[in-house]
Amino acid sequence: MAPKVRSKLEAVGPLLGDLLERLGLDRRLREFRAVEVWNEQVGEAIAENARPVGIRNGVLFVEVSSSVWMQELVLLRDEIVERLNRELGESIVRRIVLTAERDVASHGEEKE
Repeated sequence: MAPKVRSKLEAVGPLLGDLLERLGLDRRLREFRAVEVWNEQVGEAIAENARPVGIRNGVLFVEVSSSVWMQELVLLRDEIVERLNRELGESIVRRIVLTAERDVASHGEEKE
């Protein structure tokens, strides 16, 4: 008869955290939280006219609906970075890059 093998059960959370860290994905997940909290931190008016489309190495890329909103956000982006990082509890967002929102017409298709 084979000896009984005892296995030590561990909580999944710490194991998953270790795995993500070894794969270098823990930072990416923390960065993604900046996208998740964007609307709550910038308020309704900005959220309706600017949306985060990605984040990489601390740079948050935001598409803006018009040149007027682009100018407004240029003036507010340092404050937004501070708000996001305060909510995240660490300095995840280093800067925000603003781009004009792409419409369907800019891709060679008719806009409705």
